[in-house]
Amino acid sequence: MTASIKTTPSCADPWDANSISVAQALEQIEANISILSESEALPIRECLGRICSETVISPINVPGHANSAMDGFAIAGGSLPANGIAEYTEIGTAYAGKTFDDKCMQNECVRIMTGAVIPEGTDTVIMQEQVEQLDNQTIRIDNNHRAGENVRAAGEDIKLGEIVLQSGAKVNSADLGILASIGIGTLRVIRKPVVAFFSTGDELVPIDRPLKKGEIHDSNRYTLHGMLSQLEVDIVDMGVIRDEPEAIRSALLEASQKADLIITTGGVSVGEADYIKPVLEQIGKTEFWKIAIKPGRPLTFGSIGNSVFMGLPGNPVAVMVTF
Repeated sequence: MTASIKTTPSCADPWDANSISVAQALEQIEANISILSESEALPIRECLGRICSETVISPINVPGHANSAMDGFAIAGGSLPANGIAEYTEIGTAYAGKTFDDKCMQNECVRIMTGAVIPEGTDTVIMQEQVEQLDNQTIRIDNNHRAGENVRAAGEDIKLGEIVLQSGAKVNSADLGILASIGIGTLRVIRKPVVAFFSTGDELVPIDRPLKKGEIHDSNRYTLHGMLSQLEVDIVDMGVIRDEPEAIRSALLEASQKADLIITTGGVSVGEADYIKPVLEQIGKTEFWKIAIKPGRPLTFGSIGNSVFMGLPGNPVAVMVTF
């Protein structure tokens, strides 16, 4: 006959009836957090990866004028030959940033560079490779062209009054270029969330101190700092807190005064020195305590004042999984 004793659920069990699923945990987390609304104005170079807090409307057309998409010759589209070949007399040159200010007449052409303003009297650009240069002033064009080719219209990329960036959008590198192209150098973005974190445990010592018997180096803070550094957050590292209820209480209250999110590692299980959960229930509230994953079951979620609290397990792998 097999002897049996009465036990309580543990992390070694395949299932704990008091745990909730990851999906349920995520639902509760989303139901108990609020969206940040405070914003700050920053130079656009500092806005990559940030959340835009305003709708940006273009104050100009881009391009601001009809311009050439190719190096070539600007002519009047109406002068293109329907059959055969036509000759044109070159009367000047238009450069990007340096306009040709005279009017181009029928059967005249202007040498034009990519990006240059389309001269008055012209509306078509023939690529330089597609003309026959007879001499320094005369070119020939065949009948394989159409009016308007190789010309970019004003506002073709961005129109005056067009929305170029929506409020709530995450700013990417292309957005920075677009903002610069319409002359906007400053953007309002949502402020970064502030995340305060600390480890708990009397056995934890700094990495620059020799270990005594029973001690281990505090590695979780380095893991957390690395993962947080990949996010758009401001980080407050509060070090290691002793396994003492009053020390933990003081640290949590201090963190709640400066951070939107508090993350701790260790002290969330059922050991005699695991004080996170009881202290949290004294100064804040707990939404859930266990989730149905391994490793990482003893995950505590709650709040202290206006701060969201996440108590991660102490096991380094569990820290990364639950993070």
